[in-house]
Amino acid sequence: MINTVKISKALSDPIRYKIMLMLAQSKEGCCPLPGEGDRRPGLCNCEIMAELGMIQSRVSYHMKELVEAGLVTEEPRGKWKMYFINTKALRQYIKQLNYDFALK
Repeated sequence: MINTVKISKALSDPIRYKIMLMLAQSKEGCCPLPGEGDRRPGLCNCEIMAELGMIQSRVSYHMKELVEAGLVTEEPRGKWKMYFINTKALRQYIKQLNYDFALK
């Protein structure tokens, strides 16, 4: 079950919105996953840090908010984490917004 208020709050921050766009548009990451064709769509902390010009602690804060909202999943990778967009939750959120606000 999704929490539309929590998701809306997470997406209201311009940095988190930009991170979501980056995840949605990611093709290949810099950190390969063994056994997955060596690459998998998603982004590593280091890529987000480089793109946004932010330090690791700030990126981690924003990613924590997105993960807690259910919009992003994470996988530890050594000292970094790899992040993936949760398309199922995003689709449910859009469907719920449409249900809640669509003109009848």
